[in-house]
Amino acid sequence: MADKEKEPKKATPAAKKAAPAKATAAKPTAAKAPTATAAKAAAKPAPAKAKATAAKAPAKRAVARPVTRVVRPEPTREERRERKEEPREAPRPKVEVRALPTAPAGHAPVIKADGSSDGSVELPAAIASPAKRRGVLFQALLTSLANARQGTSATKNRSRVAGGGAKPWRQKGTGRARQGSTRSPQWRHGGVVFGPNGRRYNQRMPAKMRHAAFAEALAAHAATGHMLVVDELRFDGDRPRAREVLDWLARVGHTGRAVLVTAETNEHVGRATANLKEFEIRTPGTLRLTDVLRAETVLVLRPALDALAARATVATVERADSE
Repeated sequence: MADKEKEPKKATPAAKKAAPAKATAAKPTAAKAPTATAAKAAAKPAPAKAKATAAKAPAKRAVARPVTRVVRPEPTREERRERKEEPREAPRPKVEVRALPTAPAGHAPVIKADGSSDGSVELPAAIASPAKRRGVLFQALLTSLANARQGTSATKNRSRVAGGGAKPWRQKGTGRARQGSTRSPQWRHGGVVFGPNGRRYNQRMPAKMRHAAFAEALAAHAATGHMLVVDELRFDGDRPRAREVLDWLARVGHTGRAVLVTAETNEHVGRATANLKEFEIRTPGTLRLTDVLRAETVLVLRPALDALAARATVATVERADSE
C-alpha cells in the first residue's frame, strides 16, 4: 500500500491543456516584479562597504599631452646689424708674462710699484753668503713637518668597542673555551690589543740651528735669482681685487708659486689674495721655513728686509743668550 501511495499521479489530458495557459498568465507578473524591486533598491542608501570600495577604486591615469615648444623667430638682417653695431665692453688687456729680472751675485733685483724692474740692492750678509749647512736645513725641515702632525690616530681596544656586555655562553658544561665577552681581541669585531692610541711627534731644535736653516733657505733663493725686493706695493683704490694682484705678478715676471713678505699685515691685500692658491702673504715673524721652501719666488718689501735678515742671523741668537 505504501509503494502505491508514493507513485506520482499521471496527468490527465485536460490538465496538460491547462498548464500552458497558467504559465502564459504568470509571465506578465514575473516581468513586473523585477522593475519594482530595482526601484526599491535604488531608493535605499548604499552600504558603507560599497562606498569604501568605490573610494578605493584606482583613478584613471591622465594621458600626458605633448609639450608644445616655443620657437623664437629668427632675427632679421636689420636686427642682426643692430646687434653688431651695439657697443661692447672693451676686453681686459692681457699682461704678457716675462722672465724675472736678474742681478749680480750678492744682490737682488728691485721691483717698482707698477711691476717694472729698477736696478738692484745689496742683500745682507746673513742672506747673501751664509755658511753652507745643508744638513741643518734638512733636519729643520723634518722638525717642522713633524711638529705639524696632529698625532690623533687611535684604534679601539676592547673597552671602547660597542657591545660585548653579555657573556657568550656559560662558564662550564659546554666543552668550549671560557669566554667573557664577544669584544675580546680573538673575536671577530673585537678590540685591538696594541694599536696606535695617539702620540706626540713634537721635536725640539736649538735656536741657532733654526736660524742657520732659515738663512740657508733664503740664500738658495737669492743665489738662483728668485728673491726680489719690492720697493712699494700700491694698487688702485684701498681695496684691491685678486685680478689686480695677478696682473701685478705677471708684470713682475714668471714668479710661479710666490710668497710676499711685508713689514705689517695688510687686511685688504690679504682678503684680495685669500683665494689665490699660489700666492701667500707673510710677515718676518710669521714666515715659516716650509713657506720659503715651497715657494718658487720670494718677494720682500724693502722695509721688511732688515727684519728678515735679523731672523736669519745666528749672531742675534748669541747676543740674546749672553744677555
